Amino acid sequence: MMHDLKSEIFTASSNVRQPHLDRLLSLGVSPATLGASGSSVPPFGVMACERLKDGYYQPCEGREHVIQPIYEMGDVIDLVAWRTDNPASWALRTGLGWCLGHYLTGPHWDCDQPTRFYATPLDWLRGGADGICVLDWGAPEIRELANLHAIEADPDIADHLRSILSRPVRVPQISTRKAVLYAA
Repeated sequence: MMHDLKSEIFTASSNVRQPHLDRLLSLGVSPATLGASGSSVPPFGVMACERLKDGYYQPCEGREHVIQPIYEMGDVIDLVAWRTDNPASWALRTGLGWCLGHYLTGPHWDCDQPTRFYATPLDWLRGGADGICVLDWGAPEIRELANLHAIEADPDIADHLRSILSRPVRVPQISTRKAVLYAA
């Protein structure tokens, strides 16, 4: 099923009202981060949606959620929905996104500075949307994080990352074509 994610985030962004901004401000998101939404910080929006049992959500007549886009290579590949009263629980729209802030790990990323990791999308916003919030800890892309120069995270996230990144990488048995032909 195709989703028009750009249209959905545009609609969600147009739903943002002053009470939504006030709520995020009261939760520690800075006025600068809210003011930069859509320019230097990915936009956010508000949309009523229903969470599905498999970790996804769909827009509908339900409770309002904060909606944030997930980018990869400049394109919106997914959206994440979460509630301000429970920011540690979120749902994805397509399941293609694995983290907020992946665009920060590109070639323009300052390799001398540690990449900050956040536990929730709200924490990520509190941090100025400067860093990474892993949304899918089972994603194969997590192995890419081993290429970062340094990581800064809370103890629980640091332990989780250390556990994942220190696992040995499986290498398949590799034989040369010449050896295979000779054995035959």
